[in-house]
Amino acid sequence: MHPILFSIGDFFIGTYGLMIALGLLAGIWVASWRGRRRGFSSELFFDLAFVAVLSGFGGGRLLYILLNFSEFLSDPMAMLLSRTGFVFLGGFVGAVGVVVWYLRRRGLPVLAVGDILAPSLAITHGFGRIGCHLAGCCWGSECSVPGLGLRLKLEEMPNGYPFSNAYLDQIDRGLIPHDAVHSLPVWPVQLMESAGLLLMAGALIWIAARKPRPAGQILGLYLIGYAILRFGLEFLRGDADRGMFFGGAISTSQLISLALVPAGIVLLAKIRTNPPSPHSHPSVAPPPPGEKTEEKSGTEQEEPASSDAQRIRRRRKR
Repeated sequence: MHPILFSIGDFFIGTYGLMIALGLLAGIWVASWRGRRRGFSSELFFDLAFVAVLSGFGGGRLLYILLNFSEFLSDPMAMLLSRTGFVFLGGFVGAVGVVVWYLRRRGLPVLAVGDILAPSLAITHGFGRIGCHLAGCCWGSECSVPGLGLRLKLEEMPNGYPFSNAYLDQIDRGLIPHDAVHSLPVWPVQLMESAGLLLMAGALIWIAARKPRPAGQILGLYLIGYAILRFGLEFLRGDADRGMFFGGAISTSQLISLALVPAGIVLLAKIRTNPPSPHSHPSVAPPPPGEKTEEKSGTEQEEPASSDAQRIRRRRKR
């Protein structure tokens, strides 16, 4: 853990926020680069990032409040203004809903843009999980595998208020004494999820680059892949305040994951016989509906990316 990057008095900059910012920049850059090669403007993905961040944080905080409603009622402002307390899948659902609305309002192809955003979402989330590890949140349960578990210590804010982590949780549950130096070893579940997400992002980018595909295929693969990853890793989580059901047998995120898998399967089945999307590969990318092409000086305009066959037909006409 290294939750504080630097502090000035009681004010501090956390490493969690830093990793979120780096993840956003990396995700936007990758989406902008891939989208531009497929006929979209770079500005679109900066706009989408702004919309998704606001709605994502709102959805993540709202689900956290619902899961901890009694604590919220005791001190609403403390939870509303807290720098912690988010549920990723709540933010994911909120961001998806608002982004779909935004794309439809602009007349843009939702599934084609979703295919471009999916790897970037995995990248941003992967950086965020590194931030979780540094902040100590979303910690793992006790790990008995030699050499794999992490031991955490008490970490405090500049004002002396402790960061919530596995150390405090194990003291509250009576697993370690109050004067313990470190916690019992816990699963590095944040880093495990980060590694899985970054590998998934690389695999999705590689799959998308191989050939043109029906719109929605990369998005469907992401939904299924992430849901399976998250469902499995939830069994290694130790923070019960994320919401547990059926006597602690299953978490909120696992319930949502159980919905994402069939959603991804239905999407893949629905588009299985569709022709390749004109926005799925740089070789066949025209300007998308609703996007304006920039005029060049003179009478000629820059032509969108097209296939070799289309270029040959143009030469013959000339």
